[in-house]
Amino acid sequence: MLIMKCPKCNKYIHSALLAEIKSIDCEHCGVDVPVTNVLISSNGFTFDRDDLVKRFYRYRKLLDEVIDERNSMADNSRASDTSKRSIEQFMELLQEMMTGARDNFRYEFTIPLSAKLHYGENTCHGTFFNLSTEGACISIPRSNPLPQVGGDILIEFSLPDEGDLFSIHGRIRWTQKAKETDEGKHSIGIKFNELDSATHTELWLFISILAGDAPS
Repeated sequence: MLIMKCPKCNKYIHSALLAEIKSIDCEHCGVDVPVTNVLISSNGFTFDRDDLVKRFYRYRKLLDEVIDERNSMADNSRASDTSKRSIEQFMELLQEMMTGARDNFRYEFTIPLSAKLHYGENTCHGTFFNLSTEGACISIPRSNPLPQVGGDILIEFSLPDEGDLFSIHGRIRWTQKAKETDEGKHSIGIKFNELDSATHTELWLFISILAGDAPS
């Protein structure tokens, strides 16, 4: 679950869109506030989303050790049921943390990454605002019509220093019309259709490297 403390009323905003959008209307006070300091809440624990991704590979190694320990305890007749339950719960918590880090982390680009979009009868060029293995936020020029929420879209792009062209189908989750402060750009949120294993792995490796999380 993604949450964020509202800077106006100090109550927590709950929304899956916190991984995607720049601002949000607080569900409590109704004020439009910037999205900052997004947290992942899991099994009574709360983690900073960005910090969690930076520790992803460290937690991956820890999870491997916990799995080995659980398997050893399963074969040990002297291990108590309480100890077995505890290690099982710890393993499940680590797994959920890592899933939250991987699926909810979106890399925000400082250097523009271009994409070609096909939706309805329209084709246009856009720029990634952020990207994850689950979806993306892309800005398009004001001169292009906004796609319909719930409609299908095809995104074509190449990663920097990579020759392969990605063609990913998705669905429009939300749209935001251009404001004067957005330099004349519309914003659209896209949920990717299920990715094949190779594409998912390559995207995650690219995102984690940019975030400074590549394994040593």
